[in-house]
Amino acid sequence: MLAAEGGQTKTASTEIRTADDLKKLANASGVASFKLMNDVETGETIALNKDGSNITLDLNGCKIKYTSQSQPLFNITGGATLTVKDGQQVAATETTTSQTNKCGNLALMEYDTSNGIPTGLTYYVTESVASGTRTTETLKAYKAHVKGAIVACSGSKDLRLIVINSGGHLNLESGMITQDKNNCVKNLVYAAGSSAISVDGGYVCGGYCPEGAAGAGISVENSTLDISDGVIAGNYAPSGGGVYALNSTVNMVGGIISGNGTNDNEVGYGAGICAEDSMVTITNGYITNNKYQFYTDEGHKGNGCHGGGGIAAFSHNQGQKKGGLVISGGYITGNYSAEAGGGVYAGAWNKPLSGFAFYGGIIASNVAQNSEGGGIRIAAPTVGEFNVSGKKAYITNNTTNTTNDWGGGGVFVQGSSDNNVQPASLNIYNALITNNHASGFGGGFAACPTGKTAITDTNGIAIFGNYDGKPDGSGYNRSGGTHDKNDDADWRPNHEGGEITEDFKKAGHQDLFLIRDSANAESLPYIAAVTGQMLGGGAANWSGTIDKTPTSIGKYEGAQAKYMIGLKSEPIQYDKDAATAAASLFITGNRSNIHGGGVMTNGDVIAGSTTQVNVYSKMKLNGTKALEGRALTADDAGKFRFQLLEPGESGGVPSFNNNDDGKLQLNGCSIVGDDDGATNDAEGNFVFDLGRVHSAGTNVYYLVEDPGNVADRVPGVDYDQTIYKIELTTTTEERPVLDIDYIYFLVTNVRVTNLKNNEAKTFTPNNGSDVSIKITDGNTDKTFTNAYKPKGSWTPQVTKKVDGGEMKAFTFELANEDDPNFTKPETVTINPDPANVKTEKNGNATSTVDFKSKTYKLTDLNNGSKTFTYYVREKYESSTYPHYKFDQSVYRFKVVAKDNTQGGIDCAVTYRKGTVDPGGTWKDTDNKDHEFPDTTPTFTNTYSTSLPLSGMSGVTLTYLAGAAALCAAAAWMHIRRKANAKGGERRE
Repeated sequence: MLAAEGGQTKTASTEIRTADDLKKLANASGVASFKLMNDVETGETIALNKDGSNITLDLNGCKIKYTSQSQPLFNITGGATLTVKDGQQVAATETTTSQTNKCGNLALMEYDTSNGIPTGLTYYVTESVASGTRTTETLKAYKAHVKGAIVACSGSKDLRLIVINSGGHLNLESGMITQDKNNCVKNLVYAAGSSAISVDGGYVCGGYCPEGAAGAGISVENSTLDISDGVIAGNYAPSGGGVYALNSTVNMVGGIISGNGTNDNEVGYGAGICAEDSMVTITNGYITNNKYQFYTDEGHKGNGCHGGGGIAAFSHNQGQKKGGLVISGGYITGNYSAEAGGGVYAGAWNKPLSGFAFYGGIIASNVAQNSEGGGIRIAAPTVGEFNVSGKKAYITNNTTNTTNDWGGGGVFVQGSSDNNVQPASLNIYNALITNNHASGFGGGFAACPTGKTAITDTNGIAIFGNYDGKPDGSGYNRSGGTHDKNDDADWRPNHEGGEITEDFKKAGHQDLFLIRDSANAESLPYIAAVTGQMLGGGAANWSGTIDKTPTSIGKYEGAQAKYMIGLKSEPIQYDKDAATAAASLFITGNRSNIHGGGVMTNGDVIAGSTTQVNVYSKMKLNGTKALEGRALTADDAGKFRFQLLEPGESGGVPSFNNNDDGKLQLNGCSIVGDDDGATNDAEGNFVFDLGRVHSAGTNVYYLVEDPGNVADRVPGVDYDQTIYKIELTTTTEERPVLDIDYIYFLVTNVRVTNLKNNEAKTFTPNNGSDVSIKITDGNTDKTFTNAYKPKGSWTPQVTKKVDGGEMKAFTFELANEDDPNFTKPETVTINPDPANVKTEKNGNATSTVDFKSKTYKLTDLNNGSKTFTYYVREKYESSTYPHYKFDQSVYRFKVVAKDNTQGGIDCAVTYRKGTVDPGGTWKDTDNKDHEFPDTTPTFTNTYSTSLPLSGMSGVTLTYLAGAAALCAAAAWMHIRRKANAKGGERRE
């Protein structure tokens, strides 16, 4: 960051070699140029007073050594202009530095050891580069070698080396204006009486004002200072080491004000710039590494009544509002204040500016060592505005190391305990406050007992991702009771301590912290208001405590506090990104040793542009899902869906189809929220977070369970078709905070009607802004009760086989476990129609016998499982079919029925062969169970009869039938052979 050399005047120059030659400037008129040919020493004043004269003095690498103790070298008046330049000046070069601290690095002058004349200047620039939401600062050192210079060599505290008055004008293009090592000045350059100074290059450096004045480098009174280039460095004064302005205008569009200091033995303001009753505008350039040094007076501890490392601007007299400060660009970096306002000290106590505005630029890596406002301090009753449009601006990486004040790493807004002095106030717009840290509470934003805060979402702020507490995790730093403000101390009974409880510490407070004495809390006014919607339109998702009550704030909700806030914001990434995109001011990376890493206020802060904020009631409707038939399990979470509906213009009421599908019909109603509605957790609980109770009067909703499509339903479940009508009676209440009307929509009455039985209940909330209602069916504590009705079945089946005969209408019997004697059996008779019978090649016949299916419900089981036993046999019908020998086996079916929890009852069936003794007991004749229906019980009957001839008993008629068949076959073969012998056709 180098100093420019400025323009060069082309007019032919008159050479100056002696002190007498130098006097020629006084006689010049019009446009005249002079060039110094060698060093010149003089003690006489040269008056330039010809109106319209435009005189250029080229130092040409040489020095004017001025020896007067109290009279100026040049006295420029009456509309005359003097331009000083050095045709031999070379640009400063970057040099290495051993400094590791990025702030408060004072400029260093080098002197000729023989005469104390400056030979070099080293100044520091804390350069800042922005990236996304953050900035990165790097300390760089630059070395300038002294060539042409105007040097005060015998000055005193009364010397003003160059004076511009009564409409005169000094233009510094290049060269150096300075003093020798062993003396002092009042001002190196002084302007008054509607005069003007333009610094377009060169150096104003090394000035030292020991006491009784301000502005060792440049002082302007009732005049104008324009800085477009050049360096003002290494100057020291009680106030305004680099620049002092009184009732003047200062415009900085470039250049560097670096490494200037206030004297370390007295109080003052503004090491870089001190402005009283003046209008200061900064649009570019660097104000960097300036240092307010004094802090040995114990009486100032905790007051913050002096400071301003980079710049201090305020009214000259108490009770007035004069002067202003506008920062719309440039860099205020690496400045240090031993007291308050490391970068900017805007206004002083009861000496407010008429206005302070931050419209752009970077204020970064500044430090307030022992008081508040590392980056910026706004004093009571100054009104500040942070409103950046069309570009990005940054308040980043600033620090307050105070051990006794309340904090404010990035910004501090001063309050007032004097009724005659209003607090300072700040209106802030489109700001993102993130990644800040406080070793106390409120890493993002904090307010102490006299502060009032109103946070809105319209062009407002977003606060998230901040953190607090000591870096080593050992607790939280406190203010120490400065000005009797000990509310941030731990709570003790009888108001002997502060307000901080263990519950507060455990809850959220990283992003937003506010506290005051809770005594007589009910009678206290509201001092803070927070809305749930943040910059970018997303939900801040606040959680923590408000007035020691645990709370959370939804997107459309809000909360006000009377004495205490501790909140943490946890927005989703999408909403974080939206806030970042909407932000134009980034307050990030700042640190406070006590509270308020990003912003600390005990004044008034209004975030956003709205004058009215609607805060909707926190309204939650809670319900519980029950399931009869089985218990809900973790697997059931999210499987049952519920809808909250609003009636349409037609006033229709939702209903369900009166058929097997039972689908929900909206009948003109609309779904509240997204179409997904709410679902149950593993315990069956569900909740609707309305957050939109935004109209006074009566709001009507319907609560239903949505069964969805048949294919998507939980198997085996019959859905509850209860419909609840919910009527909310609401009203509004105005609670103004800081001239913003917060309109609260409060729920005064809730009526819930079960439309199935028309039973109604009425609730009257204790807190109309935070309402939670449990909806029940009136008979139980459940809202909806579904019935789990699984079913399962199997079909008993046996196989009938007949050996040697045809199938007949045989009868089979199936008996229950308690009826082994088949007194009340189920019977099935075979249909002997050939279509139902399979006949094998050997003439045997088989047929399948099916009984009625056995169906089981959940009520048939015990704890979801039960074993059923059945017996099956063929009815003994020998009188009906005397030629059949009947199979008299009795098979046992064993059925294990079990609920599969998926809507079905699984049936595992086995069978085993046995008999039933005369006493009715079934006996096993097999040695194992057989899986059904892989195989089935088989009953085999044999067809047979006896011959009717005497003496042939015991020989079955079957043999005769066989012999007859053989004879018939032999006769048939004989006939065929004869036919073949005659040539007949062969038939087979």
